[in-house]
Order: sequence, then structure tokens, then C-alpha cells
Amino acid sequence: MRLTGIRRYPVKSMGGNALNESGITPQGLPLDREWLITTSDGIMLTARKHPKMLLWQAEADSNGLTLTAPDGSRRFISVYDMNQASEVTVWKDRFTAFGTTHAANAWLSGKIGTEARLHWLGSDSRRLLAHSQTPLSFADGAPYLLTHTASLVELNTYLDEPVEMARFRPNLTVAGGKAFEEEQWHRIRIGEVEFEHFKPCTRCVMTTVDLATGRRHPQQEPLSTLAVARHAVFGINLSALNTGHIHLDDEVEILSWL
Repeated sequence: MRLTGIRRYPVKSMGGNALNESGITPQGLPLDREWLITTSDGIMLTARKHPKMLLWQAEADSNGLTLTAPDGSRRFISVYDMNQASEVTVWKDRFTAFGTTHAANAWLSGKIGTEARLHWLGSDSRRLLAHSQTPLSFADGAPYLLTHTASLVELNTYLDEPVEMARFRPNLTVAGGKAFEEEQWHRIRIGEVEFEHFKPCTRCVMTTVDLATGRRHPQQEPLSTLAVARHAVFGINLSALNTGHIHLDDEVEILSWL
């Protein structure tokens, strides 16, 4: 098996960036989900309620974030302007992050169509992954999400309209092997990094959003079919057991099975 995709998502619920290589840290891919959109009181805003957030593009580096709205307008937000400590909530976790300027938030709110605030995780995350007490980004609950191309091929045989892998927002995609066998992997090695599976990924309504239009499928596909065929599971959540570097086409080795 080989690694065929590496993607990061600088802003939770916004578009991702395809990478040819990446460092691996316990927290996740560098710059992955290090920014968050919230309500005025710090509660996360996601594409579950605002599906057109998935049409936004986000590019990040150590200096800050460039956002491109669906209408093509762009804005750069410097990390040096993100110095207002404030509380944010991601699911049940409430912790300190850093807000930006009023002007940037006003622009963002106007483009999204609801009052919104942008937050940066900061150079050190104040949120911890419960099972290992390692730092965690604004991701739902895992540093890494892995999907398997063979599983997508099989899922698409059940659908009237096939869907692309981007619907499932993986960090890592592998090819080779049998469909859905990834659910039984315990430990794997990709290049020089070992990963451990700690829970399957149960999917939500975000998978039903057409990434060209921002509209949900009227019959909630592929989630409806996935719920019946696979208990809504597609992909696995991973944690990294060591730091290192990975590259496209790295070998994927199964070290142990569940």
C-alpha cells in the first residue's frame, strides 16, 4: 500500500490544501485546523450549519492566514494581529485561543452572512486529547483522519451519483488492500512515522454537501447509504506515536491488527 494523499485544513470547516510532503507532530499536520470560526461568544461555527463555509479557501504559513471567500474576495490576517486572548468552545472542550481585529471579523461576518469571529490556536495549544493528554488543534477530536481509496470505490458502487474523497476531509489517504480493512488496523507505519488507530470516524451531514455549490444532497447522500451499509463509519482517527516526515508514495505498512 502507498500514501496517495496528504491534506491540511487551516480553518476548521473550510477548504483544504493538498501537500506533497509534511512534517508529523502529535498535535497533527503543521497548520492543520489552527484557525477557528466562532459565534460572538466563542462557540464554534462549522459547515454543519453553514455548508457554504466549505467553499472558502484558506492558505496558511507561519505569518498568518489568507482567506478567499466564495465570491473571490481575499483577506490576509497576520498572526501578530491575533493577540486577544479569549475562550472558545469546540464540542465539550472550552479553552483559550486568540482573536483578531474588529475589521477582520466584520469582513468575515459579512461574507459568511452571520456574526462571526476568527480565532487562532496560538503557538501552543491549550487543548488536550483526552486519551493521551497530547496537544490537539481545533479538529473534532483526533490529530489525524485516514481514508482508503478502495473503501470509496466500494461505497460509490452503492450510490446513484458517486462522490469524491474530498467529501470526507482526510488528512491521509492510502491506496492498495481491501475496502474497509482500515477499520481493523491497530498500528501502521507511513514512511518513518508510526500511527495508532484509536477510534473509527463516524460521519456527519457535512459529507452531503456538494463542494462545487455548497448545497446539501436532498436525500442526504452519501450519508444515508453509509449509515445503512457501514453504521455511518468512513475512515479512522489516528494519533502519531513519533515525529517525522511523510511524503506522497511512501509505503504504508500494517504493524498490527485489532
